[in-house]
Amino acid sequence: MDAPGWLAVLTHGERIAFALHTTGVPTVVTEDVASAVRDARLPVVLIGHFTGAPAAVRYAQTRAGIAALVLVSPVLGMWDGASDELAELMDEVNFGPALGDLPTLWLHGADDEIVPISDTRAGTDRIRGSAFEEQIVEGLLTDGEAVTRVLAFVRKVV
Repeated sequence: MDAPGWLAVLTHGERIAFALHTTGVPTVVTEDVASAVRDARLPVVLIGHFTGAPAAVRYAQTRAGIAALVLVSPVLGMWDGASDELAELMDEVNFGPALGDLPTLWLHGADDEIVPISDTRAGTDRIRGSAFEEQIVEGLLTDGEAVTRVLAFVRKVV
């Protein structure tokens, strides 16, 4: 199998990163997204998973250079479990600009009790751009289902 022509960059989400890597996707997990994007030799798909999503969205709101953004069960909008630092970042995202024409995928499980869809939707509705796609799966979103959907989305947009 040929390696995909894109690089997955995640700020958090080692299990998702491992699952992507096993499919042949070059993958980097780092808090230094700017360096990963700058040094990339392939188009970058920035993936924000769980509490890593606000940092990924904020990067996309304030910088260029990524081909697409994927949000996997993201903590956006409102979340009772947020630390002060995470809550501050979520506020920056909530009051930041929409994502414009950046291809963006939001994946979430309908039965996610840790990150309720209604709370996340409050955030996704604020950042939604013209190329925003949401996919809500029945039950809980598994790593395998997430990776399958990420691969299909990226094939369409990159």
